[in-house]
Amino acid sequence: MLPGKSSKSPVKSAKTLQEKCGIVGIASRNFSRSLAVALLAARGVQHRGLQGAGLALYSKDGLKTYRGIGSLDDVFTNEVISKLDIPNNWVMIHCRYGTYGDYNQTNLQPCIASSQTGEKISVVHNGQFVGIGDLKSKAEKLQNTKYASTASDTYLFTQLLAGVKGKTWDEKVVNCVNRCKGAFSLIIGVGNNLYAVRDNFGIRPLFVGKAFGRYMVASETHAFDKVEGKVEGEVGRGEVIKLSPSGLKTLKKGSKRSHTCDFEFAYFSRPDSLYSSRDGSNSKDWSSYGSFRERCGAKLAEEMPIEHADFVVGVPASGVALAVGYAAKLRLPYKQAIIRDHFDPYGTQRLFMRDDDINKISGKVLGKLSVIPDRNIWKNAIVVLGDDSIVRGNVSRMLTKLIFEYGARQVHWIVGFPVLMKPCYLGVSIRSDGELVAPRMNGDAKKIAKFIGASSVNYISNLGFVEAKYPGVKVILPKNKNEIFVANGGCGGCVTGLYPVSKNGKYYKNR
Repeated sequence: MLPGKSSKSPVKSAKTLQEKCGIVGIASRNFSRSLAVALLAARGVQHRGLQGAGLALYSKDGLKTYRGIGSLDDVFTNEVISKLDIPNNWVMIHCRYGTYGDYNQTNLQPCIASSQTGEKISVVHNGQFVGIGDLKSKAEKLQNTKYASTASDTYLFTQLLAGVKGKTWDEKVVNCVNRCKGAFSLIIGVGNNLYAVRDNFGIRPLFVGKAFGRYMVASETHAFDKVEGKVEGEVGRGEVIKLSPSGLKTLKKGSKRSHTCDFEFAYFSRPDSLYSSRDGSNSKDWSSYGSFRERCGAKLAEEMPIEHADFVVGVPASGVALAVGYAAKLRLPYKQAIIRDHFDPYGTQRLFMRDDDINKISGKVLGKLSVIPDRNIWKNAIVVLGDDSIVRGNVSRMLTKLIFEYGARQVHWIVGFPVLMKPCYLGVSIRSDGELVAPRMNGDAKKIAKFIGASSVNYISNLGFVEAKYPGVKVILPKNKNEIFVANGGCGGCVTGLYPVSKNGKYYKNR
């Protein structure tokens, strides 16, 4: 999902690249200075991508862009901001989470292309298109050129948009999106207009609202909170919205119900971000991801109670709410005996996302996470550790080993996401089941526990996870148990191997 250097030189190795990122866009009715607001809002999605950042804005002098490697602070220094802080109609920001080991600067977004009439197009993307071969063929036919087999999906999409037919850019954007499949949330800038787009299943999140009288779109609701903005709704699945000096206009209506990635719920999204209700009703009725994870903990307490435990500990940050819910349900003491060290070089990193060198992740665990070395806490204790998921087993293995060294008698893990068995081709950094711990153990929790050195590993069930998402809403129980996620508005392909859309773009229909 990474842009090429130019229309003639797509990045190398991009064929194997996919990412899950944070995107923010702000559109003004008049030219105004909105960069500071946009950058502050982007901090609300910074956790979704720390390897790179970039922006594009439309000023009186046309399109301006800037990109760099690192976090927002690394890229947008005071000197850079002072040069870019000019009146604009819109600004878009991309926080990049790239995968598959390729982190060079040529892979940063926004992706830029020029139409045949010379108009510049800017695109930021969260997710991954599927049917890349078909996407490439369509772009080549329209542009009458050949692209390297390594061309990324976002690069190809931008080229497709630059050449697609239509009387207006409104028509062109809708026509282009209708030709594409996969998991994608997009912000597209053309002239003084900004477009917000979501795929036909709504797999990647995208929200719309206002901040300081300007329209705003972002990957998570916390971005609005950062600037005292107000979320007005979720961009519906398959929806295309236009934000222009004339206001907001829906170009293509979508469905309020979606198939949002279930790993978003367990891990990626901030605990203080909200997600829409099952029927897409007023945002005042929405729930937070933190509350959802706490409910998962309560479900786990019902399904996998370790009632003889001395205390429960949550692994920062996504595992804390889970562990709190578990402890409360079983009336067990809760201790925050594992601390996230924000001053460590890896303290701000999410280790699952730092897969540029997977073999080095284990060595970073005990830098980011500090286990309180007070042996009086751990000595002879039966400990329950709660975490959002077990993916490769790096974190759980290191923490288990250390806590036993501090004198614990038993270490039991509770996990707020079902057993990860399959790769993801819809935007999450799980390239193959070979890098996951569970498939190597045939999904056997006892074998996984032995591998990480724990007394036991206890996963939430598929049903328990789905029940925790929408309290009070009746869960659909399909005949095929593997349909439990898609039948209830989610995507749990990494658990069941059943995805809303296949690699070649074929839609799945519930049976």
